[in-house]
Amino acid sequence: MTSISQAYYLTRSNRNWLSLALAGMLFLTACGGNRSDHTLDFYALGTEVSVTMYSVTDDTAAAASRALQEHFADVGLNWYPWLPGELQSINAAIELQQSVTVSTRLAEVIRRAGRLERLSNNRFNAGLGGVTELWGLHEIGDNPARAPEASAIAGALLQANGVSSVRWIDDQIVGAPPGLMLDLGGIAKGAILEDSARLLKTHEVGHAIINIGGDLTVLGDEDSEPASIGIRSPFEKDVIASANIAAGETIVTSGNYERYVEIDGERYTHILNPRTGYPVQHTSAVTVIHTDAMLADAAATALMVGGADEFEQLTDAMGLEYALLIDASGELVLTEPMDLRLNWLN
Repeated sequence: MTSISQAYYLTRSNRNWLSLALAGMLFLTACGGNRSDHTLDFYALGTEVSVTMYSVTDDTAAAASRALQEHFADVGLNWYPWLPGELQSINAAIELQQSVTVSTRLAEVIRRAGRLERLSNNRFNAGLGGVTELWGLHEIGDNPARAPEASAIAGALLQANGVSSVRWIDDQIVGAPPGLMLDLGGIAKGAILEDSARLLKTHEVGHAIINIGGDLTVLGDEDSEPASIGIRSPFEKDVIASANIAAGETIVTSGNYERYVEIDGERYTHILNPRTGYPVQHTSAVTVIHTDAMLADAAATALMVGGADEFEQLTDAMGLEYALLIDASGELVLTEPMDLRLNWLN
């Protein structure tokens, strides 16, 4: 079958760096010239955030920076299911089988999560909060003494169903399985990247790069030069390739090295397989480039779960032109447009 997502299977014999996985994005260059550039660096959502604004006044940069930090603080509280905020209240209402009104933006994100769940054939699922708790992955650093029992995992999966099972009337959840626990970790960064770009526009910032823990959105007009973004190894921190990311595009990487717990000397990634309830082991990293930040975020997770065997099926189903996957053995699979787009450095 020929399609935009026709997979390339490259072996160590024709790429000498295939044992490397992707550890995230490294910003290399942006458009040149004399500008007043401002960079805002802060810690939020459990990661480093960096926003570079180009050709703006000090006052504009200061106002935009304040608004961004306020927004990140708000979503960090209200979109996290294990803090006393809105999402925790929604999950409590679901458990009690009560209807609950959801704020407009959060309702949009949850609804989109349900649609992407169906589109990915349940490889992406934002309803696995209960399983995440079993593994201790909601509190990184506070490792459980032992891995959860298989029976407990199976029971949690039976209850979880999926976000697509939520029933809505307007922006009110009126029904969901009692065991469903919403956890938006696989789509929240994409949504926040979208929100940040919109917020910067309202503050008259026309060109910026928004970086949330290595996931980036480039904001700019059609005349803006693309940003060259480096993709690096998680083991040696060497840049192995770069891609020019144009205005309006987002590049997202998901990997098994980003967040994890160690139990009895074994590392378990935060990315769970919705079919088994166990952390993904067969995939090391996935990178997706797309103009839809939420789609890119969820698709990176779905491809991590699906692995090389389902790469072509998922890239077709989710409409992904630019995607790259490195499996646990170091083998690389990518779409043809992605291979043509990347500038290999080794």
